Amino acid sequence: MRTPLFSSLLFIAIACGCTASGSGTVRYSAEVTPPRLLYVSSDVQVIEDYDQPVFFSSNFYWRYDNGVWYRSPNHRHGWIRVSVVPIQIRRIERPTAYVHFRGNASAVVQHPAPAPVVRDHREDDRETREDKREIKQERKDDRKDDRRDAKEDRKDAKEDRKDAKEDRKEDRKEDRKDAKEDRKDAKKNAKEDRRDDPKHDKK
Repeated sequence: MRTPLFSSLLFIAIACGCTASGSGTVRYSAEVTPPRLLYVSSDVQVIEDYDQPVFFSSNFYWRYDNGVWYRSPNHRHGWIRVSVVPIQIRRIERPTAYVHFRGNASAVVQHPAPAPVVRDHREDDRETREDKREIKQERKDDRKDDRRDAKEDRKDAKEDRKDAKEDRKEDRKEDRKDAKEDRKDAKKNAKEDRRDDPKHDKK
């Protein structure tokens, strides 16, 4: 009697173990299933037909919400607000245009989603410093461009004043020439009038 009972208990244990293993496998598979990503640029992809604009770059997901960027290793949860984002993410024009974004088959990126990893905060600090340097350089370049444009504007204004001065000079020259011609014509007319005057003939 002990043998059948032992066999029954062993069968139940094996069955329960298989069931637990099967359910564990299903949960694991569902959690790591990557979303369908579409090509945006050489180093940026976007989740296809998603309720929010969620992009994938630099081993992270990036979500745009009301002018604020959030970062997470998982596209469903764990979002952290970030003040400085990589330049390839900042370059995305109108992120909201990618809500429920769809693409053709050639645009699909076969790229597995990364498993959550623990990142060294020093790496984040380094990326933040690099991003800040890039922003600082961009601002410096903008100021340089503004100074160059202002210099060009001053040069153009100087040329305009010079041209206006030359125009006034030419106008005065023409006016003097016209006045001289008028005086000459008046003198000539007066001379002719005196010659035609009968009184002048009697004298």
